[in-house]
Amino acid sequence: MDAVPDFHWELKELFFDDDRLAARLVNTGTPVKEWLGVPPVGASFEITEYAIYQVRDGRFVHMTALHDAGELLRQMTG
Repeated sequence: MDAVPDFHWELKELFFDDDRLAARLVNTGTPVKEWLGVPPVGASFEITEYAIYQVRDGRFVHMTALHDAGELLRQMTG
C-alpha cells in the first residue's frame, strides 16, 4: 500500500446472516505513486465499496467486493 499510504476504509454498515457478513464501506486515499495503472496527480478519491464475506470456522474463506472502478479512475485523474 505504499502507492496510497493514507488508504482508509470507513465501515458505514455491517450485516450478519448465518455464515456471511456484508459491509458498506467508504474508501479514501491519495495516490503518491502509480496505482492501478494511473500516475499520481495529487488527486484524492472517495468511493463506496460493498463487500460480502463468507466465514467458516472463524476464518474468512471467500470475499466478493463491488465498487465503481470508473468513478475511482475519474477521481484519480483529477
